[in-house]
Amino acid sequence: MFKIKQLTQPFISVDLVLFFLRITVGSLIFINHGIEKILTFNHMLSIFPDPVGIGQFPSLIFALLADGICSILLIFGLFTRISAFVLSINLLIALVLFHKLQITEVHGELVAVYLAITLMIFLYGPGTISIDKLLNNKFTK
Repeated sequence: MFKIKQLTQPFISVDLVLFFLRITVGSLIFINHGIEKILTFNHMLSIFPDPVGIGQFPSLIFALLADGICSILLIFGLFTRISAFVLSINLLIALVLFHKLQITEVHGELVAVYLAITLMIFLYGPGTISIDKLLNNKFTK
């Protein structure tokens, strides 16, 4: 009969996986949501939803902070856990209050996937392939 060899070692390191996830998710969020908020801020201000009742301007500012700034920080692995946390809060608000937890819809499903990945990055941290790690090494010597 055929025997399947069990793998005792992972194919690639967790640090490489975290690096790839940070680059991918950060880039996708920035390209698809951050750039739009930066370039069309004034227009978006008139149509942006206010899901938590703090006003359109603060809601848009928070979304801009998350999608436009924290996504870039995530890519570089700078202030990674804080950035992943802010992105997770923004994504959770979008999923619960805007998409009404409709994960069977295309956009709801995508938000849920982004949320899962940003929460994982928040919990695991940036990994060793990051500016955070370089700064940590520099200041702990």
